[in-house]
This record gives sequence, C-alpha cells and structure tokens, in this order.
Amino acid sequence: MGNTVPDWQTFIRCNGGKLIIRHLKQGLAKNLEIPWPAKLTSIEFEKVSVSRADIQPLSQYKNSLDTVDLKCCEIEPGALSVLLSASSLRCLIIENCNVADSDFEWFGGTPKLEILDLTGNAQCSGAVTARAAGSPLRILRLNGTDFKDSDILMLLSFPTLETLTVSDTKVTGGALPQLAVNTALDVICGHDRAGMSLFRAAQRRNLKKKLSVDEASAKEAAQLLKDFYETSQKPTHDRSRFITSAYSDYCKNHGYSGLERRQKISAAESQTPPYRDYRVTDAEQITSKKFYIYSERDDLTLSQYRSLLVKTADGWKIDKNEWLSNGKWRFLPLK
Repeated sequence: MGNTVPDWQTFIRCNGGKLIIRHLKQGLAKNLEIPWPAKLTSIEFEKVSVSRADIQPLSQYKNSLDTVDLKCCEIEPGALSVLLSASSLRCLIIENCNVADSDFEWFGGTPKLEILDLTGNAQCSGAVTARAAGSPLRILRLNGTDFKDSDILMLLSFPTLETLTVSDTKVTGGALPQLAVNTALDVICGHDRAGMSLFRAAQRRNLKKKLSVDEASAKEAAQLLKDFYETSQKPTHDRSRFITSAYSDYCKNHGYSGLERRQKISAAESQTPPYRDYRVTDAEQITSKKFYIYSERDDLTLSQYRSLLVKTADGWKIDKNEWLSNGKWRFLPLK
C-alpha cells in the first residue's frame, strides 16, 4: 500500500515573493508559523485569524508590497495599521472580514492604489473610500457595505475609475447619474436595475456628439435592430438580410458566422435562442447614414451592447456589434 494522504488543514505557499495561506477546513487557521520571504510583493490569506503580531513583519516590505488580499479572515482591531507605510500598495482587498471604519483610521490610499475591494463588510461606509482620495483607483468594489447615495459624489475625485460595484448597498438610482460624466465607468448595482439604466442613459448623453439627431432615421435604424432580435428567435428564418456583407464576411473569416442557427459560433454556445432578452434603449447619430443603436440585456449586470447601423442602397444594415467591458467597447461576434 502507498503512503496515507495527509488530511491537510491549511495550504501555505511562498514562492517568488508571493505568500498564500488558505485554511481548507471549517473555522479559522490560528497561530501559524508564517514563512516570511526576503522580498515580498503579494500576500493572500483566506480563513485565517490575523493578529497584529502575525502580520507585523509586513512593515519591512513597505517598498515592495504590491497586493494584500484578505478574504473571510478575522482581523484583530488595529492589525491593518501595519500597512501604513506600504507606499507601493496597488491592490487592497479586505473581503468578508467584518471590519469597520475604525479599522481604517490609518488608511490614506497610496500613490499606486488601483484596486480597493471592501466587499461584504457591512460596517464600512464611504468614509473609508474617501480616505483614498488622490489614489489612481480603477476598480472599486463596495458590495454589501454601508455605502450610500450621499457618498456617490465623492467618487468623482477618482477620474480614472473604470469599475464600480455597489450591489446590496443603500445606493439608489437617484444618485448614480451624478457619475455619468465619467463616460468610461461601468457600474454594477444589482439591487437597482432601473437606476443603472438611468445612469447609462445619462452616460450615453455625455458621449453623444453635438449633432442634430434625425429622429426618423434613428427610429428606422432602431427598428431594424429590433427586427433582427425578433427574427433571431425563429431558427428557420434567414437573418443575412440584416447584416452588411462586409461584416458578415469578417465574422465568417474569424469563425463566427452566427447567421446559420446550427453552426457552432463559440465554445459557450447554448440552446437558448440568441438575443431573446435584448432590448433597444437608445440611439446615437454618428453621421446622416450611421447610428449607434444601444441595447441592454436583462441579465445579472444588465449588460450593455451597441450595434453600428449603416444606411445602404438596400436600407439599414448592421455593420458591427460591440459589448461594454470594463469601460471599453469590445468586438462581439454575431450569434
């Protein structure tokens, strides 16, 4: 017989300046002998009881520490203040650790802080985020915190912000449009989908060029996209008439035809008819013969899409599809 497989309780790994400790059983890991390396760039603790004495050695890595990721940990009051001098910190994740505003009295952001995640800490308010003023935040996750409408305006002090998640907070749709001046910002607010729609509509208005809108043409282009969505629910119908030949050829050349229902279009293809839950929301005029028609999908994040509609000799046609990801419009194949 071979050797008995040990019943591991805690996974500990230190390699290349990255320290990972994960407790694999019920409860929390305590009184661990942590193998601190000569140089440390990242720590990741999960289900660990963290005292000030446990992480005091972090103070010696103030110039190299890039990432601190603590999930489902129990953190002794005052323990996080050891990070006060970590001026190189780029990513700070304190998730589901039952911390409060008082645990961040030391916090003042850093010149490099791009990611701040306080998910699941119900006693953390906007006061913590306000302390990060001056940091180049790109991603801010505040799900399940005490963040509220009165804290929203403060987020305009982070002009580089790309992703904001405020689900399960006190934030409402009445406050979100204040952030629409940041046209690159993607907001996720799962408890107020109507509010997200208001924010995105305001954001699109800020993006629009100062051109007079041809309402009749906009209506025609939007109707073409609606007809395409409707026809997509009927697998026996030909949808090629909705697409420009150039866009169709591009998709085919890249393995994404999408016009033949039974043709494989991606590894993630499902049996659900495409575009079933898409709805047209807005139109943006580019030229007299080009419009961006915006749509939303009724999924968990109210995903955003836009299609470029061009007027040809045969009427309006779809010439490009895109979806919004991390504040950027990205190519989306036909399906």
